[in-house]
Amino acid sequence: MNILTTAQKSNEAIQEEAKALASSMHMAYIKRGKLSIPALFNAHPCDFIAVLSGNGLTIHFPDNQLHSFHLSMAQLRILRLQRGEGDHLINAVQTILNTNEITDKEEFSFLDCTIGLGSDSIVVSYAFPQAKIKGLEGSLPIWLATSYGLAHYSHNVKSVTDALRRIEVSYDIFENYVPNLPDESIDIIYFDPMFEVPVEDSPQFKPLRGHTVESHIDDKIMEEAMRVASYGVIIKERPFSSVFQKYPPHQWVGGKYSRIGYGVYMKELL
Repeated sequence: MNILTTAQKSNEAIQEEAKALASSMHMAYIKRGKLSIPALFNAHPCDFIAVLSGNGLTIHFPDNQLHSFHLSMAQLRILRLQRGEGDHLINAVQTILNTNEITDKEEFSFLDCTIGLGSDSIVVSYAFPQAKIKGLEGSLPIWLATSYGLAHYSHNVKSVTDALRRIEVSYDIFENYVPNLPDESIDIIYFDPMFEVPVEDSPQFKPLRGHTVESHIDDKIMEEAMRVASYGVIIKERPFSSVFQKYPPHQWVGGKYSRIGYGVYMKELL
């Protein structure tokens, strides 16, 4: 069983929060004392150790890598939106909303089937405050860091913090979750699967190498997604990917020379 502990210097409030968090996450709480992280791994062999401190939750791995929640590319994308610049994912969502004649203030549901570090959902939540967003993450350490960060991280801009708080995250994989949903129960379903041709490692993913869950789009999940979606489906991939060759999107959203883009599938066009 993976364990949750506190920083070496932690007050009683942090320790009590850590105990409650460990219980809710079905993890073992271990009193830290003066033990180092390597000493904890030696005493309690496990895949990772979650450490709660006044600065948030940090995930430590046995190879000395660590990961904690941060806005990552969402910060830059939000700045671009604030400057009135575009965002391809936001344009893809807007395309589906416009096709279904959904106004700017009408609530809609958005399921991020591969939320990962949360960047895409954060940007969608910021751009569409009326959206009801749920994310799925199949990697336990990534889910822990992302779900805790979305619930506790505070930005100096209130509208960004509010965007984080509106996102709900479940520990699950879309292959299990989507087929169990009723027909047309989610307005927009979004997939950002592992790229067929990997993008060069970015710093935020380096600590997570070997801890991600690989997921792929196949006939069954496409059929289920289009059954469940009431407005449409969006897939993020490279333009030349086999996904887009096998399932040609109704519309492509992305730069002419962009390495990555969004395939939009309209429910009404099926």
